[in-house]
Amino acid sequence: MLKKISYIFFFFLIFIIGILFTVTWRKKPGYTVHGIDVSYYQKQVNFSKVVDDGFSFVIIKATEGDYLKDRNFAVNWNAARHDQLIRGTYHFFRADIDPIKQANWFVKHVKLLPGDLPPVLDVETTENVSIPLLRERMTIWLNLVEKKFGIKPIIYTNLSFYNDYLSTSKALTKYPIWIAAYSKFFSPRLEGKNKWMIWQYDDNGSAKGIEGPVDLNVFQGTIGDLRRYCIPGRFEETPLEIHIPKELPSISR
Repeated sequence: MLKKISYIFFFFLIFIIGILFTVTWRKKPGYTVHGIDVSYYQKQVNFSKVVDDGFSFVIIKATEGDYLKDRNFAVNWNAARHDQLIRGTYHFFRADIDPIKQANWFVKHVKLLPGDLPPVLDVETTENVSIPLLRERMTIWLNLVEKKFGIKPIIYTNLSFYNDYLSTSKALTKYPIWIAAYSKFFSPRLEGKNKWMIWQYDDNGSAKGIEGPVDLNVFQGTIGDLRRYCIPGRFEETPLEIHIPKELPSISR
């Protein structure tokens, strides 16, 4: 009987620890600035509830390649600003597509305002392009977008991709890094001298205002540090109605 009670107590203890572990690690301990990133996969997002849940920033998918605009971008982009989240936006890079066309496609659909984070280049695959050509095409996109918006973009990638393909590039390591590395215990270590700016530590997280899983992120610094990365100027609330910016001039070499 005593042995049976011991087994019951043991499994009950494991159950309680599991619950506490899940609750504790939903937001990464040791960091004060938490954020999410979203695309049409998250469907309709209630950003007011996201703010109430303790998140300070959101990074929203805008475009991909030279052909796709995220179907929820305009709604997400304006709603995030309306609910006073620090917002950013990213372009999913296709290495086998002309980077000038990709840069033009991105700036055609994105209008950045004071208080917004720098644009993000999301690079996750080589598309069977050689590494030197991948780096060259990334650099072209980054330079053109920086010239357009007047602020240095951020590179998003996963830890192994960065360490294997990007860490030895002098041209690319000068950019802030948003790194994906899914660990509940250890922060990512980048090869070389570079350090990450944002860490995506969970790709199956949860947040109020979002149905289903969402990526969770932390910023390495204070909320004041994060604001200093943003486009300078006075923050002005965006009306909630959808605004689609006019087509911007094309970028040429």
